[in-house]
Amino acid sequence: MISRTSSRNKQKGRFAELHAAAYLCQGCKILARNYRYRNGELDIVAKDSAGTILFVEVKSVWNERKGSPASRVNESKQFRIWRTAAHFLHFNGGEDQKARFDVIGIDLRNGKLQLRHYPDAFVAPRVIPEC
Repeated sequence: MISRTSSRNKQKGRFAELHAAAYLCQGCKILARNYRYRNGELDIVAKDSAGTILFVEVKSVWNERKGSPASRVNESKQFRIWRTAAHFLHFNGGEDQKARFDVIGIDLRNGKLQLRHYPDAFVAPRVIPEC
């Protein structure tokens, strides 16, 4: 059974991802949302006008106790994103494509939505062939 808190958190996450995707649509083409592989998930995969693939992690914060949204993408989360991104690239055009890892932070603590985009928020921990 899914708890009310878990269900509510998923709704909040979907809300934040929807706003992040709308923001990215202003200059990018969305390739995938919620792409899963093993223990990882890519919230949004997009391609910008220069042809760079963006692997975008969306983090939201709704109350003061959570801190900044972007600061919550720790090393373990980065590794899972990287591994899932490597899988995506392998099956969608090859590993030689230009790509980067972005974070979009959605802050709703003050009752209004504040979106902050962090391009190149982190670098891949390993080269693709090691996955």
